[in-house]
Amino acid sequence: MSSATPTVEPLSHLQTHQTAKKPAELATKHNTRLLNTDSLSREYKSANKRLLMFDYDGTLTPIVKNPADAQPTQNLLRYLAALCRDPSNTVWIISGRDQEFLQTHLGHIERLGLSAEHGSFMKLAGTHEWIDMLQNADMSWKSTCLKIFENYTAQTPGTVIEQKKSSITWHYRNALDQDEAYRQSLLCYEELKKIGGVDILVGKMNLEVRSLLVNKGEVVKRIQTQEGPADFILCAGDDQTDEDMFRALCDDKRAFCVLVGPPNRETLAGWCVESSEQVVSLLGSMVPQVTNGSNSSL
Repeated sequence: MSSATPTVEPLSHLQTHQTAKKPAELATKHNTRLLNTDSLSREYKSANKRLLMFDYDGTLTPIVKNPADAQPTQNLLRYLAALCRDPSNTVWIISGRDQEFLQTHLGHIERLGLSAEHGSFMKLAGTHEWIDMLQNADMSWKSTCLKIFENYTAQTPGTVIEQKKSSITWHYRNALDQDEAYRQSLLCYEELKKIGGVDILVGKMNLEVRSLLVNKGEVVKRIQTQEGPADFILCAGDDQTDEDMFRALCDDKRAFCVLVGPPNRETLAGWCVESSEQVVSLLGSMVPQVTNGSNSSL
């Protein structure tokens, strides 16, 4: 990263960001193809300035029933640290996780940028303070959303509510009756649509409500503004929130946008791999000095 004191644009510039790339906003989803790792490797090695951005859950670690169990492996930590040590690389984790989780498990890696709660909080590489991107935003919608989720939690045993500073999520992955939980989620979604000023995300067996003012795509734009043009960009993610990152990079021919999922899934990404394990192996292949017989290149 630049040796200058890192800064980030204030939230007041957000509307400019949201209208900056009309062609990307109009991009349509499509089926994709398996990642050409030979092409990616060539582009990576020939680049002088690289930008690497990764989602966490489902991308660097598998999706698990208990989110607390999705801790980074030693290989993942080693690869991330090695990539961050390369002065040609700028590396970011852009996650829906909260600040505490990211700081606890990844905060010790030098030169690693962290974004929590889908861009609501950012910690620039080389700094110790988290920037609250929603510091002055109206969050009054949270009380209305919480009441709706509490009602559906009472009706659907096994479901839980997760509250973060910038979002509220209703999880039904562990519901006792999965069919009934799915039906309830459809009804819940219709109620949530009546709340103004929010974005409703239909996730993997969850509904998440967040402020309209932030998303992962805005994080990508802010990072690019901060860092300037890169010769090589790799962006990987697995769910609907990551499509915002892919959309932000749609017009950039230097970008490898990689979906973690099957080729027949509709996405704005240009490439796909089928598992988080493959993503970790890909990171290992970018770090020649790290050798591990159980982690061959893709």
